[in-house]
Amino acid sequence: MDAGQALAELTEISSQIDFALIFDARGELVEATLADREGAESVAFGAAALLACTTRAGGSERGEPIQVELTYPEGSLLFVLQDGLRIVALTSPDPIAGLAFFELRACLRKLTDAKPRLHRLAALKERLGAKTSGSGPSSPATQEGSNDQA
Repeated sequence: MDAGQALAELTEISSQIDFALIFDARGELVEATLADREGAESVAFGAAALLACTTRAGGSERGEPIQVELTYPEGSLLFVLQDGLRIVALTSPDPIAGLAFFELRACLRKLTDAKPRLHRLAALKERLGAKTSGSGPSSPATQEGSNDQA
């Protein structure tokens, strides 16, 4: 699943999220629900800087935070970090933070879980290709490779 699809599903299922964007540790925007790309890039850069400050404030021995919530009268900013990606979302006032954090983690998981499967599939194809390319049509390796396809 790509980042755009993951964010579309997130905003569809969560009525408390006004906007969300996904970015990396350097603040490079991956995808956003905001139409203004330049504004979204600015928010991503600022969010990465804020998360770097929380890491320094908490002490480098603790590492990066897993999640951060900033609460304002008009709503909350929620941040989740997972496997090299970050997501920030603006919520409506008084969100059910536990549920919103769960939804944000699930959104990132859709992206990070897809990567290992693609790597495993490529490795499997490579192994099968190596088995079939170096042997004749009646060799056990070729027969074994064709039986593994399920």
